[in-house]
Amino acid sequence: MHTCFRLILAAAAAVICAYVPAQGSAFTGGTITAIAPDDALNIRKWPSTASRIIDAYPLDAPISLTGRCKDITTNVSFRIDGYGSASWKYAQMKKAHVWCQVMTDDAELGWARGKYIWPE
Repeated sequence: MHTCFRLILAAAAAVICAYVPAQGSAFTGGTITAIAPDDALNIRKWPSTASRIIDAYPLDAPISLTGRCKDITTNVSFRIDGYGSASWKYAQMKKAHVWCQVMTDDAELGWARGKYIWPE
């Protein structure tokens, strides 16, 4: 009886494990764009040009986006990590006063102007 019970538990565990969804990345890739070749995109602590600079990325550098963007004039946040083409996402990001949350290479969250990042 114990052997039968163990087999049933093992089979149940295998079925449960088979249906656990895979963990995906919480980040969307992007590339720094639309800046001068000798310039850098400043990553700031908060979405404001008055905020402290925590990092900077040169043209064509890869960057991680959290998917969260915010129009700082209306204080409305929106997501760009769902469905939609890169062109549609960039159209949302490049609007005036839109900042997008990023993660630096040092794993620090910060903000950058959306119009300077091309999303994947």
